[in-house]
Amino acid sequence: SDYIFESLSFDPDGDTSLLQTIWDITGVDEPIENVSSVHHTFAEPGLYTVSLTVIDERGAESATKSFQIRITNPLPVPMIEFRQPSENGTVLADIPADDASVIWWVPFAADGGAFIAPDHSILLDGSASYDGDPQFVGRTSPDQQDADWNGITRWIWDFGDATPQEEGAIVWHSWERPGTYEVTLTVVDGFEGGDTNTTTILVHISRAPEILTKDPIDSDYVTQGDLVLLNHSATDIDLEEGLEAWLDLDAFDDSDGDGDPMNDRDRSLTGELKVDWDLNALIDSDQDGDYRNDFIWGNMTWYQIGEIRVVLQVCDGVGVCTTEDYVITVLSVEDSKPPLDWADLTWRDLVPNKSSAGLLALVGLVLFLGWLVMRQKDEEELDAEDMLETYDVQEVEVEGGLPGMDQHTPPPQPKYLTVGERRNKESGYVRPIRTRRR
Repeated sequence: SDYIFESLSFDPDGDTSLLQTIWDITGVDEPIENVSSVHHTFAEPGLYTVSLTVIDERGAESATKSFQIRITNPLPVPMIEFRQPSENGTVLADIPADDASVIWWVPFAADGGAFIAPDHSILLDGSASYDGDPQFVGRTSPDQQDADWNGITRWIWDFGDATPQEEGAIVWHSWERPGTYEVTLTVVDGFEGGDTNTTTILVHISRAPEILTKDPIDSDYVTQGDLVLLNHSATDIDLEEGLEAWLDLDAFDDSDGDGDPMNDRDRSLTGELKVDWDLNALIDSDQDGDYRNDFIWGNMTWYQIGEIRVVLQVCDGVGVCTTEDYVITVLSVEDSKPPLDWADLTWRDLVPNKSSAGLLALVGLVLFLGWLVMRQKDEEELDAEDMLETYDVQEVEVEGGLPGMDQHTPPPQPKYLTVGERRNKESGYVRPIRTRRR
């Protein structure tokens, strides 16, 4: 800051306008003479003495009047810049080994923060920070040995995600989980023990879109060869919360000419969601080894009959995607015809024709075979017939298709055997066993 020191001295017995002034300021080699006011800027913080002595026209010298002024150390000015590496129009998720072919992008939000995808590394640059002392203003080098040193001795980064702090003018970091994080940079200057100052930016980590579609077609099936319109519905939480972000395609080219090369709105990152379909997840159309990424648009027509698995992919502006699988049934033209209602039938539909002759013949064959099976006797019926012959049944009352058990002639009563018949071995007589009683 510029300070003004003014002399209000006067000569009580002479002409005040003829007074000679002598100013002495600490750090100024030569005294400043014959000016009633002095403008001075202190380049460094510290304790300074400003002294004034006046001499009248007769050469009489006044006593010296001195003031002490303490100039405090101005705080350092922290500055944060960020950018992402890209190659061939695609953002790089990892730190590039060689940045010779890298084009630096700036994915910035309306609040001045960054908007990136999860697990994508971003470069955080604090080298534009500088010491607030006038001698360091405009200097940009973080190297203390450089003549253009900016006066900063330490850069301390806190990424807001509970990971350890890091130090350095330039650091890399990535965030695993979606959400908004506050990144804090603390810089330390070289004055005495070091004064500090901090600044923060927000880093928005994109949340994946949400697919709302339950069924991409309006019916239970599609017909072979028909052109089909697939329905889709999706939402993005970041967009619903009002986040706005853009992509500057070159961090070192000021395409909008506003003097800041890192705020060009070359592409919107929060526009409409990008929707793609893989029309058959069982076929690798582009032959890249991944069956689920053949997002080749064309007429949505299937000629293969059966169940087809399709994949819906919805992506936001930073490449965060959500996929959903659906199974679509493809029927032939004949199978897709709806069955006739009774109200739609006519007398012609009841008259047999060539197409129904085979069906009628098949029905007749089934009825004939059933009749043959029904007329065959089972084991119970055959046993019953044998019993009729064995017991000489004269009259049979059928109960449930089987002869009754009481409609037969009883066998003859056994006769008594004579002594000779009992002793004859061929009679089959078995002599009872007799035991003595005790």
